[in-house]
This record gives sequence, C-alpha cells and structure tokens, in this order.
Amino acid sequence: MKKPKQTMSLRRQMVVIILVCWLLPVLMAVFIMGWYLISSLGQGAKQSLSEQFQVNLQMCADRVDSAVEASRLASYDSSIKDAWETYELDGWYPALYKETQAFLNRQYGSDSRFQFSTFWFSENPEEMTLATSNGVSGSGYTEVRRFWSEDFEAAKTLALNLDTAVGFLERDGRVYLVRNLMDSDYRTMGVLVLALNFPYYFEDMGTLPWVSSVEVTLGADAAIAVLGEIPADARDVIQAVSDGNGYKILARAGLNYGVLLAPFTAYIYLFVGMLLLLLPMLLITFQFFKQKVNEPVEKLMAGAAQIEQGKLGYQLSYQANSREFQYLTDSYNHMSGQLQHQFNRLYQEELALRDAHIKALQAHINPHFLNNTLEIINWEARMGENTKVSRMIESLSTVLDAALDRNRKPEVRLAEEMTYVNAYLYIITERFGKRINVSIDLPEALMDFKVPRLILQPVIENAVEHGIGPSGHGTVSIRGYKADGCLILEIENGGGLSVQDEAHIERLLAADYDAGRETSGNIGIANVNQRLRILYGDGCGLSIFRGEGSQVIARLRISVSEEKD
Repeated sequence: MKKPKQTMSLRRQMVVIILVCWLLPVLMAVFIMGWYLISSLGQGAKQSLSEQFQVNLQMCADRVDSAVEASRLASYDSSIKDAWETYELDGWYPALYKETQAFLNRQYGSDSRFQFSTFWFSENPEEMTLATSNGVSGSGYTEVRRFWSEDFEAAKTLALNLDTAVGFLERDGRVYLVRNLMDSDYRTMGVLVLALNFPYYFEDMGTLPWVSSVEVTLGADAAIAVLGEIPADARDVIQAVSDGNGYKILARAGLNYGVLLAPFTAYIYLFVGMLLLLLPMLLITFQFFKQKVNEPVEKLMAGAAQIEQGKLGYQLSYQANSREFQYLTDSYNHMSGQLQHQFNRLYQEELALRDAHIKALQAHINPHFLNNTLEIINWEARMGENTKVSRMIESLSTVLDAALDRNRKPEVRLAEEMTYVNAYLYIITERFGKRINVSIDLPEALMDFKVPRLILQPVIENAVEHGIGPSGHGTVSIRGYKADGCLILEIENGGGLSVQDEAHIERLLAADYDAGRETSGNIGIANVNQRLRILYGDGCGLSIFRGEGSQVIARLRISVSEEKD
C-alpha cells in the first residue's frame, strides 16, 4: 500500500494559525511603532542633538583659540627676541635665561588655562631650557619633570615640522600646544610648549546627558577621550568640526539611548503590558483547542492505529466533551464492532472455501495417478512372477497413504514428503530401468520445513512423462535451497519445451485456470500451482521454464518461517 504523504499535525497547525493570525500581527504592530519611534529619533531628534553638539564644540573651540592667541604673545613680545639678539652678540646666557624666565612667569605663570609652560632655544635644546609651573591650575614641577623625561623628544620632533604654524601633541592624556619662535631673519629661535589644562577647554563636551562617550581630536595627531572611548562597533555616532587658525578640532560622541528614549518610556510600558496581556490569552486559547479538538482527534487516531495493527473490534472508552466528537466516537466504536463481526464471518467462510477447494483439487489427482500405477503393476504381472511386484505394491501403498491422507495432515515435513517421492521413484525406476537416472540434492537443513502433502509427486510425474517418456531415457534432478524466506524446490529434466508446450503450461498455471474442466494429463501441475497459491499467497506457486540447452526446470516456491516445528 502506498504510504500517505506526510502532513503537519493538527496541534502544529493550530499553533501556526495562532501565531500567524494573532501573535504575529501584535508583534508586527509593536515592531512598527518601535521602528517609528527610532526613526523619529534618528531623523528629527538626532539632527537636533548634532546641532547642540556643534554649539558646545564651538564654545570649546573658542577657548582653544584663546590658548593659541596666548601662545602668539611670545612672538609679538620683543622681550625674548631682544634678549636672544643680545646673546648672539655677547654670548652671556644668564642674561638670556633671566629675561626669558621672567617672560614665562609674567605671561603664563598665573594663567589657569595652562598647567605649565616650557621653552628651549634651538641652538642647544638639551641645555638651554626654561620652564614655569602654574600654581593657579594646581600643577607643580612634577608635571614639568615628567615632560622633560617622557614627552620632550616627541615635542621636539613635532616642532621640526611646524614652521610658523601651531601644533598639538597628546601623550597619555596630557595635551601640549607647541609653537616655534622666529628671529628677525625668520629662523627658528626656540620652541614654546604650553601644557593645556584640558578639562577647562572641553568640560562642556562631557556634560551632555545624552552622550555615552566623547572623543576630541586637536589638529592631526592629538586624540583625547573626554568621556570614555567610543567602541569600534558603535552604530550611532554624531560628530562636529570646528576650523581654527591653521588647525581643526574634530569631536565624536556615542549616543546614550537610555537617556534618549526616556521620553518614550510610557510607550515601552504600554508595549510590555500588551505582550503580558497577550500571553495568558494565548495560553487559554491553546488550552481550549487542545482539550476540545486536539485530544479527541488523537484518541480517534489511536483507535484507527489499533485497527490498522489488526486489533479489530477495538473500542474507545473516551468521553468526548462536545456533541460532534462524541458522535464520531460512537460511530467509530460501532464501525469497529461491525468490522470485527464481518471479518470473523468472512474468515470462517474463507477457511471453509479453501478447505473445500483444496480437497476438490486433491480429488482430481488420485484417480489419474492410480490408473497409471495400476497399469505399471499389470504390465509387470504379465511379464511373470517377480519379487519386484511386491516391492512395487509396497511403494504404491506408501503413495496411496499420501494421496488418501489417512492421517489428515494437510502439511508434512519435507522429509516425510520425500518418503512418498522415493516410493514413487522406485516404481518409475522399475518401469524404465537403467534408462532413467534420478539425482537428489536436498540439504539436511531443509528436511524439517513444512510443505503441503503430496506437492512434489505430481511435478516429478509430469517431468517423467513429458521429459523421459517420449525418448524412453533421461535424467531427473531434484534439488532444494532457501532464499528470501521461501523454500525453493526444483525438478529438472532434459525433455525440452516447444512453443506449443510453453503456451499450454502458461494456460495451466494461470491464476484463473479451472481444473474442473481439464481432461489432459497435465492436471497435476495445475493442481500443485493452485494449492500453493491458496495456501501461501500469490507470491508462491509453480513455474516451469527453459534451462540451459534442452533442460526444463519446474520450480516450486513455498513460504516458510524460521520455526520448523
């Protein structure tokens, strides 16, 4: 039977329908509303935040510009330049040192915008150095010493590439403003470094509530984290740019969505409330369908499976909770009972019909065989008294026992069946003498298998009559083996098959052949074939076909089980 196509279970279909027709629309609505809020934030609010961020950066840039302008005073003030020119004439460094130190103290020593200031002359940068700390900003000479030990070389390298421009240097959070001072011939006279009091310049950037991190880049190299560091995989980052005199300030900020979404908290609570309300409603709906629909259907399916497994008459004790399913349950129980009743009746009829059919078929065989056997005994008796007659009569008695079924055994062991075959073969060999040769190859392992009584003799008789009779000599081979759960018995002779013989055999072995109307001597093989088909099904039976050369093979296929007793 063709296996039905696999389909989705009712429970799964019910879950899919609930999800698709109920839960999915609600989730889609929540998603669309959330997307709308985020979109609104991304379009309108984000633009407003960017503008505010730009305003704050500009205020910070103004402070940086004031520091740049303060650094220019060193170029505009003639104190250092005049002292340097005097030093070039007389070489008296103490006067140069005194005048330069006085300028640094006067100009930057009390300016809270700077932590300290340093200066070195290009002629001898390692030896001709000056510095002043700024007590107003809270710094001391500790920061100055760290600069000379850790940051001096980087500042000197930066100054070599600045010419008259201003530069910024960042070292582990420390930010320096670097500027070259030129003499009257526009040669680098010295380098001024101002350590910026960084919180003063960019405190406004880190006070915005809706930012989670802020980074500022001064010039090309000085990148400073004002408020944490922006993750490399951050999705939403706003930035602002301010152009200074010869430099740029770039500020980037990561958004704090916790603060940004605070005005929409009420909507979020509404969404969560809708989902929490939806969940018990879904559970109630699912439980209703499970009890009212799914469980009754599963009971009916289980009952159908019992009938499919052969348990005819199986009854459901399930009490349905709806009128419709109770009707189906009652109908199932009634149908199952009727099916059991009809099957029992048909089974008994089939048994009676099969027994009658088998007995009718067996009745056809006996007279034919008895006539042939009696003719042989009569022929021997005419030839004169001989002990062979006695042995032939004994063999005939053995065959008659099988034919008349005195023990009432429809099936016998193959070993017992072979006693009938051997009795018949003795009679035949007495008839043909040395002109017939019989070969038997039946393994001992096959002898315990059950076979229908008197199933081999008609086939062997047919092989003798049609394979040896016409020529008066030949060989009959009997062999057996087990294959595909069946016992295979083969009788082979060298009589050959004509086209007419093949057509006749095909008619005799047809499923719809009526042995009652047959008058030919081949009725035995038709009987054997029909008996095997009735007892074991259409897959078993008798087939006759050509072998190699002129050999003719009659093959009996008998279904057997592993249990031989």
